[in-house]
Amino acid sequence: MNSTERLLACLRGEIPDRVPVSTYELVGWNADAWENKHRSYRRLMDVIREKTDCLYMCGVSVPNVRAQEQLVTHDHWDEGDQHVTRTIARTPTRVLTTVTSHAADVMTTWKREHPVKDLEDLAAYLDLPWEPGQPDFKDLNKAWRDLDGTRGLPLVSIGDPICELAEAFEFGNFTVHAVTETKALSAALDRLHERRVEELRRILTGPVRNVVFRICGPEYATPPYLRPDLFRLFVTKYDTEYIRMIQAAGAFARLHCHGKIGRVVDQIAEMAPDALDPLEPPPDGDIDIAGLKKALGTRVCLMGGLELKHLEAEDAGFVADLVRKTMAAGSPGGRFVIMPTAAPINLPLARRTQRNYSRFIETALATGGY
Repeated sequence: MNSTERLLACLRGEIPDRVPVSTYELVGWNADAWENKHRSYRRLMDVIREKTDCLYMCGVSVPNVRAQEQLVTHDHWDEGDQHVTRTIARTPTRVLTTVTSHAADVMTTWKREHPVKDLEDLAAYLDLPWEPGQPDFKDLNKAWRDLDGTRGLPLVSIGDPICELAEAFEFGNFTVHAVTETKALSAALDRLHERRVEELRRILTGPVRNVVFRICGPEYATPPYLRPDLFRLFVTKYDTEYIRMIQAAGAFARLHCHGKIGRVVDQIAEMAPDALDPLEPPPDGDIDIAGLKKALGTRVCLMGGLELKHLEAEDAGFVADLVRKTMAAGSPGGRFVIMPTAAPINLPLARRTQRNYSRFIETALATGGY
């Protein structure tokens, strides 16, 4: 089997020739990705292209055609190695301020100040001018070309309503409001859901057959942050509809949920996604792969199981043993893709991390046959 056939078999509940091996956000076949441009990642990315099964992360943007009506200003400055941006959106009732920063040697953006501090800010945020335009399929079409029919499948990320709402607040402030102002937040999520449904409807008119859609956001409502009944109100209520829409379009829905999912695994089963990631084991999670297999059977393809912290901090022997144990738990019955829970974001790539990734890939290939 080639990588495309192998991943499709896994997602369809068939038994492939071996367990697919993914490196998640390290996408070997996207020449424009930063990890394929930095010298310290070159050797690892060569191994990834040669030996793993690519889930090619890309996006489909749906523009807000009324964005030009928003009164927004941007300021930029440096604080040591941090490049800082302040964005101010002026509404008739409130001024919404967002501050972000990034550094040249860490490939992420940190949000220092969030635009929504209270319910009055939330009302102003929801009333910002919005109207969806036509989707831009440029990156998805590029992914299909780069994969060349044999190298894997595109992975398109979409956010659900809680993904947007939780990130509009500072997270501690969000969890307090979720418990004390549940009705107001539920109403806000309903409004955001209307937007997400329309955006997704437009995206699904494109070349999406066999695309894997990663739905991001559920982790913001898992215990211990919120109770399972609030997970149902804030996540299950909406994501079930997105999953059905994606599946009806001939694509695959993958629910992305870090953390402790043991107390909501019944709701995940109820939503019936095609796949679930990233399967953080205890103690960071609260249910192991064997437990997930028991709860979900072979109805859901499990993707993940290896924590990035082990690839970055442990020795090669530890990693090899961990891969063997993870494979033994995940492979029976099929519908399992072994992969890390995240990917390195530091520049340069540490040599230990490079060695451990290579050991992970080698061990997974050696132990993943059916």
